[in-house]
Amino acid sequence: MKKKMYVLGVAALVAAMLALSGVAHSAMWVGAELGGNFPLKTSMDVSAGPLNGTVSNIAIQPSVMGGAMIGYDFINSGFGGRAWPDWMKYFSFATDITYNSFNINANQTVGVVLNGVNFGNVTGNRDGYLKGYEVCWTFLFMAHYGFMADSEVPSGRINPYIGVGPALLWSGFENPIGGGGVNAMNVALVVEPGIRWMALSNVSIDTAMRYRYAAPSYDIANNVNLTLTPLHQLSFLVRANYHF
Repeated sequence: MKKKMYVLGVAALVAAMLALSGVAHSAMWVGAELGGNFPLKTSMDVSAGPLNGTVSNIAIQPSVMGGAMIGYDFINSGFGGRAWPDWMKYFSFATDITYNSFNINANQTVGVVLNGVNFGNVTGNRDGYLKGYEVCWTFLFMAHYGFMADSEVPSGRINPYIGVGPALLWSGFENPIGGGGVNAMNVALVVEPGIRWMALSNVSIDTAMRYRYAAPSYDIANNVNLTLTPLHQLSFLVRANYHF
Protein backbone atom coordinates (compact mmCIF):
# COMPACT_ATOMS: atom_id res chain seq x y z
CA MET A 1 0.00 0.00 0.00
CA LYS A 2 2.81 2.36 0.94
CA LYS A 3 4.63 1.54 -2.30
CA LYS A 4 1.48 2.27 -4.29
CA MET A 5 1.01 5.59 -2.53
CA TYR A 6 4.67 6.42 -3.17
CA VAL A 7 4.32 5.66 -6.88
CA LEU A 8 1.18 7.80 -7.07
CA GLY A 9 2.93 10.62 -5.22
CA VAL A 10 5.91 10.54 -7.57
CA ALA A 11 3.59 10.46 -10.59
CA ALA A 12 1.69 13.50 -9.28
CA LEU A 13 4.98 15.34 -8.65
CA VAL A 14 6.27 14.56 -12.15
CA ALA A 15 2.97 15.69 -13.67
CA ALA A 16 3.17 18.97 -11.73
CA MET A 17 6.77 19.51 -12.84
CA LEU A 18 5.84 18.83 -16.45
CA ALA A 19 2.95 21.29 -16.19
CA LEU A 20 5.24 23.95 -14.74
CA SER A 21 7.98 23.32 -17.29
CA GLY A 22 5.52 23.79 -20.13
CA VAL A 23 3.96 26.96 -18.80
CA ALA A 24 6.16 29.11 -21.06
CA HIS A 25 4.17 27.58 -23.95
CA SER A 26 0.77 28.12 -22.33
CA ALA A 27 -1.99 28.95 -24.75
CA MET A 28 -4.14 31.06 -22.39
CA TRP A 29 -3.29 34.26 -20.56
CA VAL A 30 -5.07 36.94 -18.55
CA GLY A 31 -3.90 40.47 -17.80
CA ALA A 32 -4.70 43.69 -15.97
CA GLU A 33 -3.89 46.99 -17.69
CA LEU A 34 -3.49 50.63 -16.75
CA GLY A 35 -2.50 53.71 -18.68
CA GLY A 36 -3.49 57.10 -20.01
CA ASN A 37 -6.01 58.01 -22.71
CA PHE A 38 -5.35 61.08 -24.88
CA PRO A 39 -8.14 62.08 -27.30
CA LEU A 40 -7.15 64.33 -30.18
CA LYS A 41 -9.14 67.46 -30.91
CA THR A 42 -12.39 66.64 -32.67
CA SER A 43 -15.50 68.13 -34.25
CA MET A 44 -19.17 67.77 -33.39
CA ASP A 45 -21.98 67.76 -35.95
CA VAL A 46 -25.12 69.28 -34.44
CA SER A 47 -28.66 68.74 -35.68
CA ALA A 48 -31.57 70.43 -33.92
CA GLY A 49 -34.69 70.62 -36.07
CA PRO A 50 -34.11 73.25 -38.76
CA LEU A 51 -30.66 74.09 -37.34
CA ASN A 52 -27.62 72.19 -38.55
CA GLY A 53 -24.04 73.02 -37.86
CA THR A 54 -20.56 71.98 -36.80
CA VAL A 55 -18.54 72.79 -33.71
CA SER A 56 -14.84 72.23 -34.44
CA ASN A 57 -11.54 72.21 -32.56
CA ILE A 58 -13.05 70.59 -29.43
CA ALA A 59 -10.48 69.55 -26.84
CA ILE A 60 -11.25 66.51 -24.65
CA GLN A 61 -9.45 66.05 -21.36
CA PRO A 62 -6.83 63.26 -21.00
CA SER A 63 -7.83 60.57 -18.54
CA VAL A 64 -6.70 57.40 -16.81
CA MET A 65 -7.65 54.14 -18.55
CA GLY A 66 -7.91 50.76 -16.83
CA GLY A 67 -9.16 47.34 -17.78
CA ALA A 68 -8.67 43.59 -18.02
CA MET A 69 -7.76 41.30 -20.93
CA ILE A 70 -7.92 37.60 -21.74
CA GLY A 71 -6.00 36.12 -24.65
CA TYR A 72 -5.24 32.92 -26.52
CA ASP A 73 -2.06 31.95 -28.38
CA PHE A 74 -2.52 29.47 -31.23
CA ILE A 75 -0.07 26.88 -29.96
CA ASN A 76 -0.44 23.17 -29.22
CA SER A 77 0.50 23.08 -25.53
CA GLY A 78 -0.69 24.54 -22.24
CA PHE A 79 -4.26 25.14 -21.11
CA GLY A 80 -6.53 25.17 -24.16
CA GLY A 81 -3.71 24.08 -26.49
CA ARG A 82 -4.66 22.41 -29.77
CA ALA A 83 -2.80 20.81 -32.65
CA TRP A 84 -2.56 24.04 -34.64
CA PRO A 85 -0.26 24.25 -37.66
CA ASP A 86 3.22 25.41 -36.64
CA TRP A 87 2.91 28.75 -38.48
CA MET A 88 -0.02 29.74 -36.24
CA LYS A 89 2.31 30.16 -33.25
CA TYR A 90 2.91 33.70 -34.55
CA PHE A 91 -0.74 34.66 -34.05
CA SER A 92 -3.04 35.29 -31.07
CA PHE A 93 -6.53 36.51 -30.27
CA ALA A 94 -7.40 38.70 -27.31
CA THR A 95 -10.36 40.62 -25.94
CA ASP A 96 -10.45 43.24 -23.22
CA ILE A 97 -12.79 45.70 -21.52
CA THR A 98 -11.52 49.17 -20.61
CA TYR A 99 -12.98 52.21 -18.85
CA ASN A 100 -11.98 55.87 -18.91
CA SER A 101 -13.62 59.20 -18.16
CA PHE A 102 -14.49 61.42 -21.11
CA ASN A 103 -14.73 65.05 -19.99
CA ILE A 104 -14.95 68.21 -22.10
CA ASN A 105 -13.93 71.57 -20.67
CA ALA A 106 -16.96 73.85 -20.98
CA ASN A 107 -14.78 76.97 -21.08
CA GLN A 108 -12.76 76.63 -24.29
CA THR A 109 -12.59 78.28 -27.69
CA VAL A 110 -14.18 76.37 -30.57
CA GLY A 111 -15.13 77.07 -34.18
CA VAL A 112 -18.85 77.33 -34.94
CA VAL A 113 -20.63 76.99 -38.30
CA LEU A 114 -24.44 77.11 -38.18
CA ASN A 115 -26.68 76.66 -41.24
CA GLY A 116 -23.74 77.46 -43.47
CA VAL A 117 -22.80 80.65 -41.61
CA ASN A 118 -19.31 80.72 -40.13
CA PHE A 119 -19.35 82.42 -36.74
CA GLY A 120 -15.61 82.03 -36.27
CA ASN A 121 -14.11 81.21 -32.88
CA VAL A 122 -16.49 81.23 -29.93
CA THR A 123 -15.40 80.92 -26.29
CA GLY A 124 -17.64 79.23 -23.75
CA ASN A 125 -18.59 81.13 -20.62
CA ARG A 126 -19.51 78.18 -18.42
CA ASP A 127 -17.16 76.88 -15.72
CA GLY A 128 -16.52 73.20 -15.14
CA TYR A 129 -16.74 70.19 -17.43
CA LEU A 130 -19.24 68.31 -19.50
CA LYS A 131 -18.66 64.98 -17.73
CA GLY A 132 -18.67 61.75 -19.69
CA TYR A 133 -17.40 58.18 -19.76
CA GLU A 134 -16.31 55.45 -22.17
CA VAL A 135 -16.50 51.67 -21.78
CA CYS A 136 -14.92 49.76 -24.66
CA TRP A 137 -15.06 46.03 -25.43
CA THR A 138 -12.24 45.34 -27.88
CA PHE A 139 -11.43 42.27 -30.01
CA LEU A 140 -7.84 42.04 -31.26
CA PHE A 141 -6.30 39.71 -33.82
CA MET A 142 -2.57 39.81 -33.06
CA ALA A 143 0.63 38.92 -34.93
CA HIS A 144 3.94 38.66 -33.05
CA TYR A 145 7.51 37.42 -33.32
CA GLY A 146 9.88 36.47 -30.52
CA PHE A 147 13.52 37.40 -29.96
CA MET A 148 16.08 36.30 -27.37
CA ALA A 149 14.79 32.75 -26.92
CA ASP A 150 16.29 30.61 -24.15
CA SER A 151 15.60 27.29 -22.43
CA GLU A 152 13.06 28.84 -20.04
CA VAL A 153 11.17 30.81 -22.70
CA PRO A 154 11.68 29.15 -26.11
CA SER A 155 9.23 31.55 -27.73
CA GLY A 156 11.50 34.51 -26.93
CA ARG A 157 11.93 37.00 -24.11
CA ILE A 158 11.02 40.00 -26.28
CA ASN A 159 7.95 39.81 -28.53
CA PRO A 160 6.99 42.82 -30.66
CA TYR A 161 3.37 42.55 -31.77
CA ILE A 162 0.58 44.36 -33.52
CA GLY A 163 -3.12 43.84 -32.92
CA VAL A 164 -6.04 45.00 -35.08
CA GLY A 165 -9.76 44.55 -34.61
CA PRO A 166 -13.24 45.97 -33.99
CA ALA A 167 -14.66 47.22 -30.72
CA LEU A 168 -18.00 48.07 -29.15
CA LEU A 169 -17.87 51.51 -27.55
CA TRP A 170 -20.41 52.58 -24.93
CA SER A 171 -20.13 56.27 -24.08
CA GLY A 172 -22.22 59.01 -22.56
CA PHE A 173 -22.39 62.53 -21.18
CA GLU A 174 -24.38 64.52 -18.70
CA ASN A 175 -27.18 66.18 -20.65
CA PRO A 176 -26.28 69.89 -20.84
CA ILE A 177 -29.88 70.90 -21.54
CA GLY A 178 -31.50 68.87 -18.75
CA GLY A 179 -33.55 65.71 -18.81
CA GLY A 180 -30.87 63.31 -17.57
CA GLY A 181 -27.83 61.95 -19.36
CA VAL A 182 -27.26 60.80 -22.93
CA ASN A 183 -25.47 57.65 -24.02
CA ALA A 184 -24.77 55.59 -27.11
CA MET A 185 -23.25 52.34 -28.33
CA ASN A 186 -21.15 52.49 -31.49
CA VAL A 187 -18.68 50.35 -33.40
CA ALA A 188 -15.03 51.42 -33.22
CA LEU A 189 -11.74 50.35 -34.81
CA VAL A 190 -8.68 49.60 -32.66
CA VAL A 191 -5.01 49.20 -33.62
CA GLU A 192 -2.44 48.32 -30.96
CA PRO A 193 1.31 47.98 -31.59
CA GLY A 194 3.37 46.96 -28.58
CA ILE A 195 6.10 44.80 -27.08
CA ARG A 196 5.60 41.82 -24.75
CA TRP A 197 8.44 41.29 -22.26
CA MET A 198 8.60 37.81 -20.69
CA ALA A 199 9.69 38.52 -17.11
CA LEU A 200 9.22 34.88 -16.03
CA SER A 201 8.17 31.76 -17.87
CA ASN A 202 4.55 32.44 -16.91
CA VAL A 203 4.53 36.22 -16.34
CA SER A 204 4.81 38.89 -19.01
CA ILE A 205 4.61 42.67 -19.22
CA ASP A 206 3.14 44.47 -22.24
CA THR A 207 4.00 48.05 -23.15
CA ALA A 208 1.60 49.26 -25.83
CA MET A 209 0.20 52.26 -27.68
CA ARG A 210 -3.47 51.83 -28.61
CA TYR A 211 -5.22 53.85 -31.32
CA ARG A 212 -9.02 53.93 -31.33
CA TYR A 213 -11.29 55.44 -33.97
CA ALA A 214 -15.02 56.01 -33.54
CA ALA A 215 -17.81 58.43 -34.42
CA PRO A 216 -20.23 58.24 -31.45
CA SER A 217 -23.68 59.77 -31.97
CA TYR A 218 -26.06 60.92 -29.23
CA ASP A 219 -29.79 61.58 -29.50
CA ILE A 220 -31.03 64.19 -27.06
CA ALA A 221 -34.58 65.24 -26.30
CA ASN A 222 -36.43 67.56 -28.71
CA ASN A 223 -34.85 66.04 -31.87
CA VAL A 224 -31.32 67.15 -31.02
CA ASN A 225 -28.50 64.95 -32.30
CA LEU A 226 -24.79 65.32 -31.56
CA THR A 227 -22.12 63.32 -33.44
CA LEU A 228 -18.42 63.42 -32.65
CA THR A 229 -16.60 62.87 -35.93
CA PRO A 230 -13.93 61.90 -36.24
CA LEU A 231 -12.94 60.83 -32.73
CA HIS A 232 -9.29 59.74 -32.62
CA GLN A 233 -7.84 58.53 -29.30
CA LEU A 234 -4.34 57.42 -28.32
CA SER A 235 -3.80 55.33 -25.20
CA PHE A 236 -0.48 54.31 -23.65
CA LEU A 237 -0.87 51.08 -21.68
CA VAL A 238 1.15 48.85 -19.37
CA ARG A 239 -0.29 45.36 -18.95
CA ALA A 240 0.75 42.55 -16.57
CA ASN A 241 -0.17 39.05 -17.77
CA TYR A 242 -0.27 35.59 -16.22
CA HIS A 243 0.07 32.62 -18.63
CA PHE A 244 -1.58 29.31 -17.75
